[in-house]
Amino acid sequence: MGDRYLSESDVEVPHEQLDEFLDELLPEELDWKRLVSAYPKSALVVAAVAGFAFGRSRGAALLAGLAAFAADGVGRVVNEYLGDEII
Repeated sequence: MGDRYLSESDVEVPHEQLDEFLDELLPEELDWKRLVSAYPKSALVVAAVAGFAFGRSRGAALLAGLAAFAADGVGRVVNEYLGDEII
C-alpha cells in the first residue's frame, strides 16, 4: 500500500518557484520585494489577513494537510529513534 501521508518533498516549494509564482501573480510594475523590505509590519499584516481569508475558505483541506504532514513527521522521528520501520 502506498504512503498516504504528505512528505516534506510534497509540500516543500523551492524558493525560486515561489518567486516565479509571486512574480506571475502580481503586476509586473509592483516590486513586492522592495515593498516587503520597506514595510515589513504592513507586509506581515497583509500576509496574516490573506492567510486568515485562505483559512476561512479552505480551512478543512488546510487542516487535513497540516495534520497529515505532522503525523508523517512524528512517524519519521519515532522510526528514526527506534531504528525500525514501526509507524
